[in-house]
Formats: sequence, structure tokens, C-alpha cells
Amino acid sequence: MDSKNKPFSGYDFRRDNAVSYGEDEAVIICSNYLDMNLKREHSDDERQFCREIFIAMYEATANKVVPSKLVYPYGFQTANDRWETSCYHKNREMNQECARSIDEAITASCYKTDFYHLELAAMSVICGHGFERVNGVLAYHIQKHEYDGRYSATNKSWARKFVFPDNTFTFLNSHAILVESFATYAQKLYEAAGASRFALLGQEGNNGHEPVHGYEIIRSIMFSENQGFAIAHNPNACDPFVCWQFTVDNNGKCDYYWGIYGDEQAAIDAYNARLFVKFN
Repeated sequence: MDSKNKPFSGYDFRRDNAVSYGEDEAVIICSNYLDMNLKREHSDDERQFCREIFIAMYEATANKVVPSKLVYPYGFQTANDRWETSCYHKNREMNQECARSIDEAITASCYKTDFYHLELAAMSVICGHGFERVNGVLAYHIQKHEYDGRYSATNKSWARKFVFPDNTFTFLNSHAILVESFATYAQKLYEAAGASRFALLGQEGNNGHEPVHGYEIIRSIMFSENQGFAIAHNPNACDPFVCWQFTVDNNGKCDYYWGIYGDEQAAIDAYNARLFVKFN
């Protein structure tokens, strides 16, 4: 198709706003666009426009540290052992706020009696709270309503894959059929955005660094000009994964310390917890 005749797209909308106002402001503009479009009927082209905005915006910001989208992974006892109970309570409040946002977005998406734009509602909430928290709220609710036949076998199976810390999530108040559809759309958006590749913040790979005590750096992120966190892997070690803090000297050499060793999930949880504590 001739570029002159190519229709204006959601990708164009986000890009143009990013060029004009900067990435952070573009995200706000695009999020507001989705919110404003919840309460009216849309053509197929308009819905596709919104999907493109959502995917382009998420791809542009998924690896950026946004404190409101970080999720603390531990329950109260572990948080207490780590002297991080304030982080546990803050995360619980953020989960409750996310649940309220889902209920409010579902209600707002009703553009006429018994007709809802739940895909737009899912986009709007995910933009504000991130995939990890939204998926957690939905999966927890569906897990605890396993007996309810209004939730599909597919969504129940999806929800069972999640393991939750104690008392960190809350139930939704929306009708089960609406939650079922909302969850289905949220999963489709996750797949469409390819968000699994953004499951951990930071850069993949060792960025040219030598192995550290036999461990290869597989993920790292900076939280200041010369400090950061990293996950490393050594398949031959008793504890094959580790989460380190590191400092970079003036010559670019990294010093790794304060390691938390264990399996892959332990390292991921430690990495996410350290990010949450550092940026909240």
C-alpha cells in the first residue's frame, strides 16, 4: 500500500505524541484516550486503533521502571523476616486499588444496557497497573471461585498456575460473567503484546561481562548511575540461580555482592522484591 494512502494507526498516534511531548507524556495521553473511549460504541476500525495504541505503548514502556507497576512477591512472614513489612502492606493496598479499578472499568465500559467494551476496559486497567498485578488479581479471584461454573475451564486452568502469598489479594465485586470475559481479554492482550518477554525488567544477557564465580549474568538493571541488581545462572552449582546487587567502578568493572541464592523462582522473587523496595 502506498504510504500516502495508509490509514492513520494507533502506532502513529503514540509515536507522534511521543515525538511531540516525550514518552512519559505520550503514555498519559494514550491512557486517557483509552479511558475516554470506554463509554461509547466503536467500529471495528476504532477497536483496532485502540489495540495498536495499547500494544505500541506497552512495548515502549514495558522495560521501564514504573513504581506503581512493580509487584512485591512475598507474604507477610517473609516480608517480616526481611524487615519489609511496610512494602508488604503497600503492595496489598496497590492490589486492592487494582481490583477497584477493574470493577470501575467494567462498569464504565457498559455503553448501553447489557453491552460492554471489556477489551478496552482491560487495556485501560493494564495501562495503569501493569500485566503482573492485573493477572494476579484476576487469577486469585478465579482460583477462589473454582466452584463457580460461570468461569470457563480455560480460565480456571490459567488461574491455577499462579501461587499467591498470603492475604495479598482481594476479591472483585463485578458479575462473574463479566470478570470471565475481562480475564479472557486480558490474556489475549498479554499474548498480542508478547508481554512474556517483558516479564522481568532490565536488560537480557551479560552485556559482555565475564562470568562471576562461574555464574553468567542473564538479567540486569541499574537503579543509579553506578549501581544495580542482576540475576545470574550457573547450571552446575548447587544453587543454580542468584540475585546480586552490583556496583560499577570508573573503569566499568562490576563488583557483585549481597547474593540471594536458590532456584530460578527464588532469584526472580528476590530481584522483584529488591526493585519494589528500591523504587517505592
